[in-house]
Amino acid sequence: MTMMDKVSVNAMTALMTISAAGTAQAADVKEVEDFLIAFWKFRTADVSSFLLLTVAPILVPYLVFAYFIKEKTAVQLEKLEQGGWIAFMAERELDATTLKLPQLNAFVKAADLGVLDDAMVKEFVRQLKLSEQWKKSTIAIDDTRAEEAKKRARAEAILEAKLAREKEMSNQ
Repeated sequence: MTMMDKVSVNAMTALMTISAAGTAQAADVKEVEDFLIAFWKFRTADVSSFLLLTVAPILVPYLVFAYFIKEKTAVQLEKLEQGGWIAFMAERELDATTLKLPQLNAFVKAADLGVLDDAMVKEFVRQLKLSEQWKKSTIAIDDTRAEEAKKRARAEAILEAKLAREKEMSNQ
């Protein structure tokens, strides 16, 4: 039996299994809900199970990767320092210590290939400045609608007060 025959047999088996499955019933939905509720209670029953079964599976890989990223960043910065590129970048207004690991990797690779030059660093700095300007302009948009609404509300309040005074004067 060839590999394609095995794949075909497995695909047919899966297709027949899926097509033979019945429709979900309301009782099945209730069973699923009960299972999920029981599972959640199991995961959060006490502090230790919550920490071991919920927090640790997320926190441990995060800490491991954070450690390795920190180490790799230090290695890449050291490589750039050995080549004199840190000072070169600083002269062009680029603080290499603020770069993320993928950016450092790109600069180290460019330095290794001999293509890291003044134009590349200046273009990177230009792109950083444009990105910063874009963030500032996106965040600091002057929205005058709130100020206009306040002015309109004040004007309406003044008109209402004026009408109330005139009505009071006419009643006297």
